Amino acid sequence: MRVILSAGKKVYFTLLASSFMFPISAFAQCTETDCNTLGYDSTTSCDNGIKCPFGEYWACPEPEEEKAVLGQCTGYAKNCKIADILYSDGTCSADVISGKTPIAVVVYISDDKNCGQALALEELGNFQWSTEYVDIPDLPNQDNAPKNDFSSCENTKIVLDYSHKQYGDSASKYYPAFWAVYNYTPAGAPETKGKWCLPAAGVLKSVDQNKTNIDQSLTRINKENIGNSFLWTSSEYSNSNPWIFNASSGAFDCHINYKYFDPPVRPVIEF
Repeated sequence: MRVILSAGKKVYFTLLASSFMFPISAFAQCTETDCNTLGYDSTTSCDNGIKCPFGEYWACPEPEEEKAVLGQCTGYAKNCKIADILYSDGTCSADVISGKTPIAVVVYISDDKNCGQALALEELGNFQWSTEYVDIPDLPNQDNAPKNDFSSCENTKIVLDYSHKQYGDSASKYYPAFWAVYNYTPAGAPETKGKWCLPAAGVLKSVDQNKTNIDQSLTRINKENIGNSFLWTSSEYSNSNPWIFNASSGAFDCHINYKYFDPPVRPVIEF
């Protein structure tokens, strides 16, 4: 190839093996111009996308996986079903997912799908509901077995606020079960401390109704099944009696289990 300069300063490339001449612009046409090959695979525009310079295609970022805000009800529960595994990253799945940390199993989803509650993978131990007989202000007394009380975290907050107002840093001595769940920190999810609650009676009734499937999920991740023991609820009957759940029979009782009894505690978390 040689360059010939004419009087008008025009430049041509002459190919020795050819009898005709190419302008410089012809070489640019060898560039790859297929949008799909270049990764522009969307036929519609998108936020933060990049448009293909050679056609009406876009490269769009992958959508972020929807996640729950652990400790809050924000509508994510619509993506879950009872007996799903709740993971520390705020996702739920019926499957065991390698690389993710399970922290609870879904045991309740509200009718409007806005709120879910998931049961911890372990019992925390045996704790008294209270060491005193006080009818907690603002905590509704439930005269009948409160199977429609799903206010786990509202009930828990009322008791925590009351006990701290009365006893300050010594509050946990007077309401041990509530402070045990408040201070619970599951392995792999330290950010959930302070977000766990003593389950309301209706939530534990849902556990009883779905016990087989919930236990199967717990078994798949090698965690502690529901068992047949009694479990405290956050639902109050009177100044001396809370409601307690019998996991063996599925029944509730309030007349023989005074607040100073110490059955097991197993918290829930909202999502």
